[in-house]
Amino acid sequence: MLLVVFAASGANCNQWVRSYTQPRTLPEAATVEQIVNAINSNTAKVQSLQASSATLSAAGAPISLRAEIAVQTPRRLRLQASRPLAGGTELDLGSNDELFWLWFRQNPQPALFFCRHDQYAMSNARQIMPVEPSWLLEAVGLVHIDTSQPIEGPSSIGKQRIQIRSRQISTLGELSKVTVINAWDGTVVQQHLYDPQGQRLASATNARYERDPISGANLPRSTDLDFPTAGLSLHLDVTSWLVNTIPPDNLALWIKPVYPGYPDVDLADPNLRFAVPGVPPSGAPVPAAGLPMPRR
Repeated sequence: MLLVVFAASGANCNQWVRSYTQPRTLPEAATVEQIVNAINSNTAKVQSLQASSATLSAAGAPISLRAEIAVQTPRRLRLQASRPLAGGTELDLGSNDELFWLWFRQNPQPALFFCRHDQYAMSNARQIMPVEPSWLLEAVGLVHIDTSQPIEGPSSIGKQRIQIRSRQISTLGELSKVTVINAWDGTVVQQHLYDPQGQRLASATNARYERDPISGANLPRSTDLDFPTAGLSLHLDVTSWLVNTIPPDNLALWIKPVYPGYPDVDLADPNLRFAVPGVPPSGAPVPAAGLPMPRR
């Protein structure tokens, strides 16, 4: 009872509480090697995640959507969302080994957008998704730090928080990444991804970590996503994760879907132009209110 009261009251006793609820993973004054090993070892315990009772909400949106999410390393993802009580899918975001797709029922001009991973950097996809959807695997807790690239830190930023800076090779070039870690148990609190010009592409904030009893992986139940260049902020809340329950050969889950009346639109098509209501076709960021209307 006292533990619950202290935790709920916001008292300055985080280290005392964690000593009883989570085993200490990182030693005091942990080295960058110890920090990176804790992060990568945690991720290595997970081959897949699945949640059937989650909620997805966007900043400024009047309602939250019921969501189902499945991920499988290294880049398979499926996120489907529907309105509570109304039924029917409203959003379908997915990624497989070759391509990713995005479908939104309320888009002004019906379309199912897709793009091959190897064509993403030179495509119009960047106007809709500042980072590839496969980055969401890291956003929901499956963080991997590339040890083949230079890593700076760690540096203390207060309140048992430390951060490291690393680099990541992608189709967009060399990206910079700032990772904020809990100094007690090595869980990732925040991630910030920057393009080669130093512009922030995406951020993820994770909270409410719980340890899976079978795999031993520490996974967040709450994730806030921010895509500043797209003017979009999302919140994902997961009741519970099923860990390593998706068979490796369950390929049907990762197949690009077909929605009658919504033709495929290849975002890598060089002739494709976007038209947003009230805004001339350009490379301007897509407003959070909806997806662009493809125009040729």
